[in-house]
Amino acid sequence: MTDELAELLGMVPVSVAGGDLAFARGELRSTLSIWQDRFDRSVFGWTVHTYDSALRDRMKSFGGMSIRIDHPTPFGGANPTSIPPRACYPWPAGGTPLAPQAAAAVTDYGPVSLHFVRDRHDLGLLLLADDHVHRGRVWSFAPTNTEPARIAKAILLARFSGDQDLERAAVVKLRDRGEEPVAPWPDYLFRQAVADWAKQYSKATGIDLSDLARLKRKRPEYPAVPEPHGS
Repeated sequence: MTDELAELLGMVPVSVAGGDLAFARGELRSTLSIWQDRFDRSVFGWTVHTYDSALRDRMKSFGGMSIRIDHPTPFGGANPTSIPPRACYPWPAGGTPLAPQAAAAVTDYGPVSLHFVRDRHDLGLLLLADDHVHRGRVWSFAPTNTEPARIAKAILLARFSGDQDLERAAVVKLRDRGEEPVAPWPDYLFRQAVADWAKQYSKATGIDLSDLARLKRKRPEYPAVPEPHGS
């Protein structure tokens, strides 16, 4: 199936492993992954993740430094939710070609999904987004319950790459949201969730996020907002 998908995409993967087709673009690596429904092996789905190549392995335990890109189902669903879409295409039996609707989905949504993230800075902004971001007919998957983890990832990415604009946007959001409770735990604050994730990310990558980890304290000191370039 991977050969057929590559042909439908009109793109040459840099590697194919199992059901994963990987494509490299600058500092980014995008993977189109094929997966079968674990309860019904007669259907499959596919999705795209775009990673920061340099941090991918170190952040592997946390899904990589990545964002997932989703596309509409054959049933016309183009309204993203916080629940991942289910498998919905018939699995081709005995080496037969993909069903027309499955082939059309790969052709229509595959290339735009693989090019959804523009560059490393854009990846950081997508991690910071309050909600799913639509571009054309596809969108980034950004459920609200992952916001603390995503903001910690964005700051890590900013510090790793020296992107002060990204770090400034992330710190401003953190300071604005820090004292809000994280549903469904009224006594667990946004900044405390960020601190918990930051501690794990720092340990995995060796990148200093100790100022974020200290946000777990009762009287926290928020990171300073980086000055704009040229100030």
